[in-house]
Amino acid sequence: HSAASAVGATNVGTYLTLVHKLVGCNLRAVSFSTDVFLTNKRGYPTLSKSHQMLFAEILRRVGRTVRVLVEGLPQPSHLGESGGGPAGGSSSGGGRTGCSPYLQYLRHVRVRPELSAVLDTEEALMETSYLDHLQSPLQPLGDNLEFQTYEIFEKDPVKYARYEDAVRLAVKDGIRREIYPKSGLSYCVNIMVVGAGRGPLVQASLDAIGSINSGLDTPLVEARIIAVEKNSSAVIYLRSLQQTRLRWKEAVTVVECDMRHANTHRVLQHVIADPSKKADIVVSELLGSFGDNELSPECLDGAEQCGLMKDTCVSIPQNYTAYLAPVSSMRLYTEAQAQAYVPSRATDGPMGKPCGTLQAMETPYVVRTHAASQTHAEQPCWAFSHPHIASGNNVLTADNERSIQLAFGQDGTHGSGFGSGYGAFDAAVGEMSASASTQSSDEDSGITIHGFLGTFHSTLYQPDGDEETNQPSVISIAPSSFSVGMFSWFPLYFPLREPMYVPSGASVSVHMWRKGSNDRVWYEWCAEVSTPDAGGDPSSRRIIHSSPVHNPNGRSYFVRL
Repeated sequence: HSAASAVGATNVGTYLTLVHKLVGCNLRAVSFSTDVFLTNKRGYPTLSKSHQMLFAEILRRVGRTVRVLVEGLPQPSHLGESGGGPAGGSSSGGGRTGCSPYLQYLRHVRVRPELSAVLDTEEALMETSYLDHLQSPLQPLGDNLEFQTYEIFEKDPVKYARYEDAVRLAVKDGIRREIYPKSGLSYCVNIMVVGAGRGPLVQASLDAIGSINSGLDTPLVEARIIAVEKNSSAVIYLRSLQQTRLRWKEAVTVVECDMRHANTHRVLQHVIADPSKKADIVVSELLGSFGDNELSPECLDGAEQCGLMKDTCVSIPQNYTAYLAPVSSMRLYTEAQAQAYVPSRATDGPMGKPCGTLQAMETPYVVRTHAASQTHAEQPCWAFSHPHIASGNNVLTADNERSIQLAFGQDGTHGSGFGSGYGAFDAAVGEMSASASTQSSDEDSGITIHGFLGTFHSTLYQPDGDEETNQPSVISIAPSSFSVGMFSWFPLYFPLREPMYVPSGASVSVHMWRKGSNDRVWYEWCAEVSTPDAGGDPSSRRIIHSSPVHNPNGRSYFVRL
């Protein structure tokens, strides 16, 4: 039940924060009392500006799942221009309860353009079935992706446009630095797409070269593209494109091989043996929701170790950073608990042995967060850059294990501008909530967290120079830098085995580790809540709650190498 009837002239920012907290508590319905409505000039019910703003925020956040109710008797002043109908019964046009005018008004609010732009787009309709639905992260090295998975990813309208921009910027920089050999009047550029899938990155690379050559009688750039893919089904599709598309037939070579073992394939052995054929640009889309959780570092390091890259080689992406933030979501927590009854091995079918509560609560899940509230601004965990040779490091001694401790201090807004943790930060909501929090004297404004959300930010390519026109090509699902319109990745939810209450004035700390062995990579995590020590020393804190280390030694979850 909403607190809408109590808003009145009270600071809207306070109630925006309340809505944010309620969404994390699995808000399922909002109810309006008929006496909350005002009367417009024509005698029909309407809401005050503050109520409209709050209702619009509720719809924007959970409009696809929330139920809207109207309670109470129709008010005499809400009978419209035609009048009629007793105050205590049904009006002539008000339906059995007399509440139709109120519902019609609320429907009118729902179809406003600013809400339709959030709730009724093709992207919104496509992702409805994924809302708060936990998915096990992909095992791209252990398993081959299904065609349906490829097809979904290929529909992303933003990702491949950013990749095309990155390839174009990288080639132009290479021309400017004169690192490519020339054949006649054209520069010869070797592009290697590793993990080519069904070819969208190959096409993006061809389009980038085409845009550079556009309008020229003699091509400025001639590209040789090698598409490396280990999935036999995807290779068949790539070869069909190679046979049926002229640009592919002229420029693309398809190689069926695991990029980590490129030196075992005949075609790639010739590339390795001839320095002029090595890659000037390596393009990949190996990123996961947490950046490195689908083993992009291990894959690209393997390709580099095989000797596929020139000393001047550029990787797209150049770098990627993992981010983490606390989340309050009773829905995600209960969904994670329900995973305890799912068979531990998908191949066992519905009669397989359940994985159990421990494994279920120590497994990270990919999820389109919806009934969730990110409680603080996300913070960076760690970063990876490629290739190592470009930064003067030795790939043979590269260490891809990481660890970090992050501290999230008190936030009076409880991160209201960050919404569910998926989507761009809403500065307007954040500012209104922040303004209200500075005026509030509410001492009991704590919040319960149920885990952490992992996201990433990646620089595909950073052009040379300091000119304003040299903007980097970036993709991100971190709310503070979210790539609007991109839907290839949802956040990675790291559950806590037990929820942790964070009282007013307390802070949350999380320890996160990325660990690996010869055949697997996994994450471990734990958290604690602390408050300032009573002694008054700001640097001294008292721990009031702590969690055990989740997933030690990868006992419940790991990614296979």
